[in-house]
Amino acid sequence: MTVVAFSRARFTPADLDEFGMVAEPKLRLGHWLGIIRESGRDYDRLLVMLPGVERAVFRFERDGTGRYTLSFNDRAGWYGIGDGATAAECLSIWRPRSRTARADALA
Repeated sequence: MTVVAFSRARFTPADLDEFGMVAEPKLRLGHWLGIIRESGRDYDRLLVMLPGVERAVFRFERDGTGRYTLSFNDRAGWYGIGDGATAAECLSIWRPRSRTARADALA
């Protein structure tokens, strides 16, 4: 039996589910226009398109080491706004915080 190794640069089904939990309400509410997937030997990325903007504004990426990054494009280039060892950790910037956590942060 031959076993083919899963590339560390590819999103796993769990990674895509994690991203989907963030993306679904944003797409449904019209905050995001669409998502484009790009894959290469050393990366797998999801590019987020916003209504009225002709370029991708957000990029969620997994690199060849298995590290996740989230970037924002402000026309001058890509800037990191999140990273992590897991998709959930990287995407945490887009997760709503509980009221308790917000109250604790303000105290």
